[in-house]
Amino acid sequence: MGSIRDKAIKSVWTIIIFGIVSKILGFIKEILIASKIGCCFRTDAYFIAFTGATLLAEILGEGISTSMVPVLLKIETKEGKEKKIGYVNNLLHIIMLTSLILMILGWFLSPIIIRIMAKGFRGEEFHLAVKLMRVGLHIISLIMIRSVFVAYLQSNHGFKAGAKSWVYYNIVYIIYLVLFNQYGTYGLMVAGILASLSQLFSVIPASKNMGYRYEKKLDIKDVYLKEMLIVMLPILLALSINRINIIVDKTVASSLSAGSISWLNYANDIIQLVLGIFVTAIVTVLFPIISQEYHGEDVESLKNTMKKGMGWILNIIVPATLILVLLSEPIVRLFFQRGAFGPEATHMTAKALTYYALGLGSMAFVLILTKIHYAMHDSLTPTIHAILGVIINIILSIVLSEYMGTAGIALATSISTTLVTILLITGLNNKMKVIDIHKNWKSLIKFILRAIIMAIAVWVSFNLLGDNFLGLIISIVLGIGIYVGMD
Repeated sequence: MGSIRDKAIKSVWTIIIFGIVSKILGFIKEILIASKIGCCFRTDAYFIAFTGATLLAEILGEGISTSMVPVLLKIETKEGKEKKIGYVNNLLHIIMLTSLILMILGWFLSPIIIRIMAKGFRGEEFHLAVKLMRVGLHIISLIMIRSVFVAYLQSNHGFKAGAKSWVYYNIVYIIYLVLFNQYGTYGLMVAGILASLSQLFSVIPASKNMGYRYEKKLDIKDVYLKEMLIVMLPILLALSINRINIIVDKTVASSLSAGSISWLNYANDIIQLVLGIFVTAIVTVLFPIISQEYHGEDVESLKNTMKKGMGWILNIIVPATLILVLLSEPIVRLFFQRGAFGPEATHMTAKALTYYALGLGSMAFVLILTKIHYAMHDSLTPTIHAILGVIINIILSIVLSEYMGTAGIALATSISTTLVTILLITGLNNKMKVIDIHKNWKSLIKFILRAIIMAIAVWVSFNLLGDNFLGLIISIVLGIGIYVGMD
């Protein structure tokens, strides 16, 4: 048992390390896109086209890899590894045929898809988005085929290759942006195809090392195929709901001024950097522990683990939120303002970042609360709340964007995510009292005071030191130091 746990912990840290590296590289990629291409109708067209080309494939890919693992383990237990490899090859051929059909349909439907996703696109911007989407459709097959190999690796407790593949993915983009950026958004889309290809090539050798070998097999009546589809459908629904929010923001932004989609995209990149490096790491480590304690019916340990996890997240997210709200413009300037990304783009991106940051805590809590519900075998509650969140986000995005532009879209996301968080906490407390404000009011007051003192320190020090790189870094370090020192 100890050996299995040690291996699991090692695997988790491997995923975290590669996750951190890939997030940093991904952020460098976005900085280079901002610098080399900037915020204009071309980048708006690219971001919409890339989403249109890959959204369904990403949902299907994640659904395949998630639902395939338990089926593969069942096949291996009941019928042996040979049957398992045969099933992988059968599914591989079915996925190839499915992706080919999706690519053909995508080619003909791309004008309609772009029109739905970006109703504000006209003329050259619309035609560019359609052309870019058609180029990007080649990514579909690469994403879906990769998902099959990732599932096979995970069923053999192999996580390193899948995590490492995202590092290769971002490196390919960076090479293009540094050396070949003269080819613009068309070249950027081709770089996306090559990046996805590098991911596929990174998981195939690892699969072979774990016993996989290719063989021709196609059987659409396979009993395990039906079983996998039944498992996959609710997963696809949950994944689709999460992606809809992305489309909503970009669709509403497409009706605003040129560059709006890009401003939102860059602001969200900063938010995702915080979530991806810190929150995802905590959730990844805690999820198996919470699941194990739930199955062991150790209620007190389960509640303590949940409280610790949420406490850790709170202690990371609160200072991060304050820093992003108070110093949004200098932070955006530091990361993005160079080359084609000018002062106006910095100002507009910073406004969006401020309102996204207001919901950073809610975004973090949704991640851990959803995992807690999954660990307790309740996937319905998070799905229902997510649907409600999307509806609220759509309404608020349309209304607030009329008065606040892109900032209104970011605020709508923060408000809707906060409401979902409240619902998830309420549902969890109904099952077991995890969060009790009445019992912890003294700790809450101390927590608020720490946050206020930190905010004052950051604001005063930045204004005294001046709006420059050194002033920004010192202010952030000082604020975090005060916050941690008062704990």
